[in-house]
Amino acid sequence: MEYFKTIATIFECDSTMDFARTVKYLINPPFVVRSYIQRSGRGQYGRVWSSSLGGLYFTEVLHLDNILGFSTFLSIPIIRVLKKYVNDVKVKWPNDIVIGRKKLAGILVEKSDFVYSGVGINISNEIDNEFIKTSTRLSDYAKVNETDLFYEILEEEERVIGEFFKNGFKNFVKEYNENLVFLRNEIEVESNGVIRGIVEGVGEYGELILRTKDKIEKIFSGTILNFYK
Repeated sequence: MEYFKTIATIFECDSTMDFARTVKYLINPPFVVRSYIQRSGRGQYGRVWSSSLGGLYFTEVLHLDNILGFSTFLSIPIIRVLKKYVNDVKVKWPNDIVIGRKKLAGILVEKSDFVYSGVGINISNEIDNEFIKTSTRLSDYAKVNETDLFYEILEEEERVIGEFFKNGFKNFVKEYNENLVFLRNEIEVESNGVIRGIVEGVGEYGELILRTKDKIEKIFSGTILNFYK
């Protein structure tokens, strides 16, 4: 690896996001922490991420002054690699990877002293009963080795991350929109109230663009409602 020169692999931890914050004093960023099991994995808004053996869970730690568009950017290398195994993967704004109406992978980006980007992908892990109806696994569609997939994603990210550092997300907008769920369809988004509109795509900062009855809305943070049924 040229960019992520240090990769720390452990068997079990509470969450790779929390573990990465601990070892940042021992390892100079950029680095990656991977765990085979997370006892308390989490996603957006503190939601639980079921993280038993057989899935892929890792956190990247890097220097980045402006994270605008970074979480949507991270969908690009992940989607590219996953499409080698199953072509039906799509991205649900801002950064869930889905097959149909079921979640396959998620990305969580947090910024404090460094940028911490956590990735969780269901591969052959058991899915908790409460998430069975809304989640899916890669092994249901293809034979996949978690470690091979891990390095494929990092290698693909390293190929394109320099472009993001230089020009931001704008050169990835077209590809992201080509893989976007609900493009040209009407949805509802919770973002300081419920906004209903037609999805026009995302903009150069990763913002969701909705055409409402009255105007064009640009939404930088929010949740698409009633997706996982």
